[in-house]
Amino acid sequence: MPKENKYTYTMKKIIYYTLIALMLNFNVAIAEDCKWQVVEETPTYVREQCVGGEGYSARIRTKDMNGEVGEFKVVGKQGSPLKKFKDKVEEAPKVAEKVEKVQEIEKEVIVTEQKVKELKEEKNVAEKVEDKIEKAVEKAKLQNTPVEETQKPIIKEEIAKKEVDAKSDEKLVKQAEDKAWADIDQEPKIGWMKLHELLPRLIVENEKIKAADQDYEASKETLKGEYSAYYPQVTISIGQMHEDDRTPAKGTYPANTITSDGKHGIQQSITVTQMIWDAGRTTSVIDKAKHTTQQAYYRLELVKEDVVVEAINAWLNLQKANNTHEANKKIEANAMITLQMTIEKVKKGQGSKLEQLQIEQQYRTFQTLSMTSRLGLDSAIQRFQNVWRFEPKNIAQMPTPLIDLLGIIPVQGAPVSDNTSLKIASMDVMIAEEQLNYDKAEFKPRVDGKLSYTEKDGELSGGFDTDSARKEEWRGDVTMTWKVFGGFKQTHVTNADRSRLRAANLRYSDTLRTTQEQFTNAWNNYVLVEQNLATLKRTVEINDEMYKLTLADFQAGNSPIMAVFGMKTAHLMSEVAYLNAQIDRQIARYQLHKVLGLVDPIL
Repeated sequence: MPKENKYTYTMKKIIYYTLIALMLNFNVAIAEDCKWQVVEETPTYVREQCVGGEGYSARIRTKDMNGEVGEFKVVGKQGSPLKKFKDKVEEAPKVAEKVEKVQEIEKEVIVTEQKVKELKEEKNVAEKVEDKIEKAVEKAKLQNTPVEETQKPIIKEEIAKKEVDAKSDEKLVKQAEDKAWADIDQEPKIGWMKLHELLPRLIVENEKIKAADQDYEASKETLKGEYSAYYPQVTISIGQMHEDDRTPAKGTYPANTITSDGKHGIQQSITVTQMIWDAGRTTSVIDKAKHTTQQAYYRLELVKEDVVVEAINAWLNLQKANNTHEANKKIEANAMITLQMTIEKVKKGQGSKLEQLQIEQQYRTFQTLSMTSRLGLDSAIQRFQNVWRFEPKNIAQMPTPLIDLLGIIPVQGAPVSDNTSLKIASMDVMIAEEQLNYDKAEFKPRVDGKLSYTEKDGELSGGFDTDSARKEEWRGDVTMTWKVFGGFKQTHVTNADRSRLRAANLRYSDTLRTTQEQFTNAWNNYVLVEQNLATLKRTVEINDEMYKLTLADFQAGNSPIMAVFGMKTAHLMSEVAYLNAQIDRQIARYQLHKVLGLVDPIL
């Protein structure tokens, strides 16, 4: 091959592979040149920023209890909607809890050491006394004067007592030490965190939210993939071919003569195709993917709102159930005391049997109510544990969520346009519209540009000598493709998608009416609970005053004990009703904000 042909062939090879690399580089991230620089370091993790690379933007390397840096987690260039909650979890009182636990353990250790020290001092004192007794006994044994028979049992008793006391002291000290260390091994009692401090961890760890987040990430990747239609499409082909063409001979050849023409060789090619115009098909596909991604984001927000409201309801309903059960326990205890007092009066002839039976009837009734409220409390505990993923302790110390976290109080007739379910329904309409636009574009032509380079080696090139055994071919095309008739299939597809668009609009209208109805009901419920609070508060004040007056009359001998018990019961029941009404107001307020799509302020 001449030098010029070799040079040309080499340059074409370079262009050939360079073109392939450039085309493939659209989807391949280069991370080898990335240098990681520490931008943030906390007791639990190290965050590093990529400098100079293009593959990743940041990574997080976790720390163990000893401060050793472990594995890293790659974080994409686009942040996740849950990132702010993950950051809150990192900043949440994990470290504070650990510090508090250590402090509690240190306090327990100090107390235990003091107890053990005191017990050992007591043991030392006892051992000193025992030594004196032992020395006295030995001295008595060594005396030449015979010991009277009456003294021998006393000496034996003192010796036996010494041995028993020593064993008892050792056992007591060991029990104290074991108990002390067992107390240390127990989980320290941690005070309740506030609800808004626990919510970020709940959001990050909840499986339903995680699943919705993965759906959102999948939709984002699908959207990125749809943009590929704007980029050149590169195709590489290589193959070996053998062709044997047998045809009847013509001309001077004898009759029935068959001529054979065989070709074989290697053919390789690269083709670059670029879409020039497609009547809006690609634009419709990308816009549809955008709306689908936005809808996935709204679905994530809806799941998050549902989980948050569900958790708040579980929290508040547990407080209500505990209030009710504690009130029923107090009433039951008062009924028992009243019944015992009445029985004593009847025994002394100062009370009537009828009054005793009436009080006993009340006692049995409140005993049943107490057991029923216990079942309700157990159910509320189970619900709380299922939602929050930990068992509640010291329920009476649970902090009440702050209503102020919700921001301003909505007004009657507030717009519901921010409702998340309504936003999801609106995305359905937009997706259906873009699909219909795509269907309409299918009736129009599309224009593509194509550039190809082909090499043929061997007899495919048409020659046998070395210089002509390779054939190169460059080709450029601009092609218009237009399907003018497809058996009316596209017409039917378009009509079907037009019907889907009408259905999406109807579902949106129905969702709007339903949301407005939900807001009206939530508003009426909130107003009713708010108005009822004033009434219940006044009822508590009245019952408290009446109980004091009735008790004074009873002490003066003017009222029966049944009247005192009745007023005390009414007072306790009004108190728990007022407390639970305050919780109901909070539940109504949270539900009102959820309908309006305003749950985010609490986070």
